[in-house]
Amino acid sequence: MKKHEEYLNSPYSLLGIKERLYTTKDDETLTVDPETGQYYTVRKVSKDKKVLHDELVYTKLFHGNMGQFMELPHSSFKVLMYAMCTVRAMSQVVVLNAADVCLACGMGNSTFYNAVYDLLNRKILSKKLGSSIEFWFDPNVFFNGNRIRISKEVIVSNQE
Repeated sequence: MKKHEEYLNSPYSLLGIKERLYTTKDDETLTVDPETGQYYTVRKVSKDKKVLHDELVYTKLFHGNMGQFMELPHSSFKVLMYAMCTVRAMSQVVVLNAADVCLACGMGNSTFYNAVYDLLNRKILSKKLGSSIEFWFDPNVFFNGNRIRISKEVIVSNQE
């Protein structure tokens, strides 16, 4: 069997995160023309604001991966579904305890380990350094929450 590398930090980089330029609307002031008595609205000059935006279409499961999912063996697909259903919000790590997964998915230990090995080979999962039950998952495949928050964390950690 092929030995898979373990990672201290997630080996996956985020795709589809782009900066967008928005024009913000500041408050308006109501003024009166002293000659005519007409009311006018005066708006302060807008400021441009750059905001990160996640451009990928998702509902926790990113659509561009359907072909890859259709090629998964049944047991690998079940383990992946378990991971998707149990991942905590805003986390890049999923816990796959063999006993829990086997019970939930109705499979034996060897089937579970073969499925995890398959997901590692396909680079959907990566081993987390120092843990036998925690795995990094590719946030471009599935994610529970807004990936912009973790992209900011990655940018900060890369600058340090």
